[in-house]
Amino acid sequence: MTTSLFADEPESNPERSTRVLIVGAGPVGQTLDRALSHVGFRVRSWSRSHGPLWAEGSTQTAADIVILAVRDDAISQAAEYIVGHGGADAGSVVLHCAGGRPPSQVLSAIRSQVKGIGLLHPLRSFVHRGATDELDGSGPRSEHEMIGTVMAIVGDAAGIAAGQELCQALSGVPLLLSEDKLPMYHAAAVLAAGHVATLLDVAIHLLSRVGLARQDGQRALVELTQSVLRNIEQVGLPHALTGPVARVDALTVASHLDSLNRVSCQVGDLYRVVAESSLDVAYRKGVAEDSALAAVGDVLAARRV
Repeated sequence: MTTSLFADEPESNPERSTRVLIVGAGPVGQTLDRALSHVGFRVRSWSRSHGPLWAEGSTQTAADIVILAVRDDAISQAAEYIVGHGGADAGSVVLHCAGGRPPSQVLSAIRSQVKGIGLLHPLRSFVHRGATDELDGSGPRSEHEMIGTVMAIVGDAAGIAAGQELCQALSGVPLLLSEDKLPMYHAAAVLAAGHVATLLDVAIHLLSRVGLARQDGQRALVELTQSVLRNIEQVGLPHALTGPVARVDALTVASHLDSLNRVSCQVGDLYRVVAESSLDVAYRKGVAEDSALAAVGDVLAARRV
């Protein structure tokens, strides 16, 4: 007797019949597994660490939608493996989750063998959270984690339709993009996520130089950053901008740059570039006359290293 590797339809949503194969055991794959299972999709998750795609005696049933939640540089290889081993066929749509990789490039090798290709990129930050990150259900991923999440969708007609189906089921917000818009979209996401983490790391290092332990500095700056995010949520930008640029305090900006340039030119340059962008935000906020903002700009320009 053979058995299908796709789970039976959850009782909470018996009418949903779409079979989804999630490839990858990382945080994105785990979160999508829980979320899509919760809303009634017939989900199976697999990664190479689990062994062969098909267990001996199982029915080789191609998925309706395959989601490649793998490293960016592994997408093409994973797609070819799944198609080559019967996980996807001419009736399947193959999506990947890498926001910086156009599907027409990384999935071109399988395009003629499947129904459609595309990208589904949840606009969220995903990280490994420790040893409990397993696909056995013991990890901290919440089935509600994707609700309200903006999801970029790129692809051909079938790929877009599949992405919209998943996004709608997860109560997400679809953002349909053409491939030429993808780099700018992804750059915006990186600025607001990965680069914020880097800025905090630099700030924590600076606090450590004045005597605050890294752990304490991290805690303090996380709380500070959270208060900034709350302000942005409550009053929006540009009104949530604070600090010496927003106050048009050229003397404080100058002292900051002098101090940071003594730490390293790289740190000083980082502060200066961000402060120059803050000038644009301050201008839109209407904090002072143009001449006063120009004086801050002169300080920034004079201290380029």
